[in-house]
Amino acid sequence: MNSLKPVTSVVQKGFTLIELVIVIIILSVLGIATSNYIVSGVDIYTDIAERDKSLNSVRFVMERLRREVSGALPNSAVVTAGGQCLTFTPIVASSIYAADFPINPISSATGTIATIPVADYRFAEGDKAVVYLLTAIDLDSTKVAKPLTSDTTNSRLTFNDDAGFSLGSPAKRLYIIRDSVSYYFTGTNDLFRAENCDGKEKHLMGENMKGRFSASEASLQRNSLVKVSFTLDFDGQEVPVEQTLHISNVP
Repeated sequence: MNSLKPVTSVVQKGFTLIELVIVIIILSVLGIATSNYIVSGVDIYTDIAERDKSLNSVRFVMERLRREVSGALPNSAVVTAGGQCLTFTPIVASSIYAADFPINPISSATGTIATIPVADYRFAEGDKAVVYLLTAIDLDSTKVAKPLTSDTTNSRLTFNDDAGFSLGSPAKRLYIIRDSVSYYFTGTNDLFRAENCDGKEKHLMGENMKGRFSASEASLQRNSLVKVSFTLDFDGQEVPVEQTLHISNVP
């Protein structure tokens, strides 16, 4: 005899419309919060990367300036254009001159010097010998600078004409120089290196940086000082960065 089993109905349950709407709202809130967090992180990273780029650019310029200015001719640094341009004369080679060197009243087309290492100096047209520069203005005169006319030997210099330096150096120092160098800021917040402040043969050294130069002359107690002040713009906030450079005072 077959026993009859009761038939049970299977009730299928699902999400109601209200539940689906609530889930969608929660997921939307989570998505917005997550996207805002990601966007905020990207903005912070971008801002830090931009600041680091600007600081690295300043570090490069500061190191380049330090190397060049520290090897400048004593008392040759001049600041012009309202502090926007720094001009100085790099030293190509240096030596010590002998007793027969043409210092007033001696006049001669040659002069004896101590040996200049061949690896440190190669004669080029336009080279000048400088003895006892006290002010940068004197570089444009014949009191301290005399043009060389040919290659130097290890112990003698040859001048274009009879030379007679007006003053002797207390340390008997002699420097050989070429063209002056200028660093200058522009109105577009760029820094250039050029032959002079008008931008001839200019090379871009840094972008998006304002600044100014100042210089103080040497004294018996201290060396010449050149100060450069950079101003970086970080989202409207100006951040100053300063560097002080020393020029050895051994005229």
